[in-house]
Parts: sequence; structure tokens; C-alpha cells
Amino acid sequence: MNRLIRFATVLLVLLPLVAFGQAKVGTTALQFLKVGVSARPVAMAAFTAVADDGSALYYNPAGLLQMKSPEATFSYVDYPVDLTFANIGAIWPMPHLNGVFGVQITSMFSDDMEETTLEMPYGTGRTFNTSDLAAGVTWGQQLTDKFSVGLTFKMLNSQLADKSANGWCADVGTFYTTGWRKINIGMVIQNFGADIQYVNSPAPLPMQFKFGVSMIAYETKIHRLLISGEFVHPSDNLEEYIVGAEYEFWHMLALRVGKKSNAWKRYSWDEYRESPDKDPFAEYPIVDEDGHLSLDGFSLGFGVKLPQYGMSMDYAWAGLGTLGAVQSEPCV
Repeated sequence: MNRLIRFATVLLVLLPLVAFGQAKVGTTALQFLKVGVSARPVAMAAFTAVADDGSALYYNPAGLLQMKSPEATFSYVDYPVDLTFANIGAIWPMPHLNGVFGVQITSMFSDDMEETTLEMPYGTGRTFNTSDLAAGVTWGQQLTDKFSVGLTFKMLNSQLADKSANGWCADVGTFYTTGWRKINIGMVIQNFGADIQYVNSPAPLPMQFKFGVSMIAYETKIHRLLISGEFVHPSDNLEEYIVGAEYEFWHMLALRVGKKSNAWKRYSWDEYRESPDKDPFAEYPIVDEDGHLSLDGFSLGFGVKLPQYGMSMDYAWAGLGTLGAVQSEPCV
């Protein structure tokens, strides 16, 4: 119980920071860079200070130093309006260098859409599509037995019909194992880079800072309970406060749950428009417009490990409010 109290205290220290949030929705490009990869962290929601599998390529490259053997990951998500998101990655630990090397490719693309113009509003007979791509390389370095750093460099491409734009960005992360009460601390800056150029119009990238804490709250030979929390400061939206948990049974079966929040209550769109002095519109409130517990930002999932085959399969469901829900398919 004392562990849980100390863990909650660390997280509560971050709460005052939420009061300084600003919503700048629609001010950055390449939003697919903010889409979480892999079903396990999507279900837990808070993963910056966990980062103990191949998905750390995205969440915190410094956490990859926890890996002792090569690992490959693949995730696939169907989004509304015929959008598809896919990620594939692989990591190779290099103990002789106290480091780890990784590569990843992330893409979001649409189905073909019918082209319309002002002169031909019912269609020209032609189709087009849109796609975004990020290809990255990662290096993680262990500096001490408790502290590691990681860097990911990504080349970016965005394409809409016959127009395209290119750019770059980087992720920088740190991971600290306190050695006390099995508490870990992780920090990462994601998508730091120059503006991407669309024809003659520059657009900033969706940079965000994350700070997280995790701990193993309970562990026996049969049971294991991992809890985590993090604070997210994006450059284009309100800050988010996230909590998550994972329960494992016999180190083979896992149940996961998570919740994002950026406000206590969300007002309706009518109330929001009529009262300009209200806080920015909240995507992930604790309580919705009707005063009920909001499922927006809520996630859950499960996983199965097959150690005899060196594989694991995970599934996640995440609520997106008016957009419905998304499902992350089984990942290896």
C-alpha cells in the first residue's frame, strides 16, 4: 500500500501543469505521427515509463535497453472513413556496445476517393488517395546500470493526389530505473524537427513532451500487476493525464486497461460555442456532457504469450468518442 501511495504522489505533482494547457487543434501537420503503435501500449495508454518491448521504438527509444534478445513488431489499425494505419519494426540488442539498434516504418493511407471539382461536383471520373510515411532508425545507449538514452531519426513523406512533401524529425528519450520499489521514470520528446513544406506553405510538426512513471505494484510467481501514469504536453492540443494498468497471470495471459483525460467535464458543442470564456473543448473528459463517466480516451485489451514459440499476440480497443472506436489487431 505504501508503494501505491508514493506512486500516486509522484503523479499528482504533475496535475498543476494541466492548468496551463492551450488547444491549438489544426495547427500542425502529419497527425499520424501521434498515433500509438502496437496493441499492448494502446490498451494501457500510458507506456513511456514501461517501454519494455519492441514498441518502445515509438514510445521511448531509451526503454529498448531492457530488451535482451532481437524482437520484431507489427501492428495494424482500421480507422473510420477508410483510413488504415500500419507499423512494422525490429530491434537488435548489441551487448558488446551497451546499446541497441532498431528500425521502423509507419504509414497511414486511404482508399481511393472520387475526385470532384467546382465544375464537376458529381465526379470527374478520376480517383486519388492520400498517404503519410515515416521511416526511422533508432539507437539506444546504456550510460549506467540504471540510466539509458535513446534517439530515433525519421524521414517523412506526405502525399495527396499528385502533390507530395518531405521532411524529417527526431525522438529523444531517457529511461531511469530507480532500483527502489521497482519504480521506473521515462521522458521523451517526440517529433522534433523542421517544418514540412507543402508546396510553398510550411507547416509545423506535432511535437510533444511526455513524462511517465511506472511500477510493479504486486508480484508473485502467478500474479503480476503493473501500473503506469504519464503527463503529455502536445504542441497542438490540451495536456493529457493518463493512467494505465496491466495484470498478468502465469506470465502468459494479460488484461490491460487505460484512460486518458484532459478535463473533468466536457460541455456540449452548443454550450462551448455560446460561452467563449469556457475552457477549450475537451476530447477526453472524465465526465461527459450528460454527467456520465466518459468512455472517450478509455482503452482495454488482452494478450497471450507463447514463450515456446518466442511470440506474443495482443489485441486492443480504444474509444474515440464521436468517431466510434478503433481496434488494434494482434501483434507479434
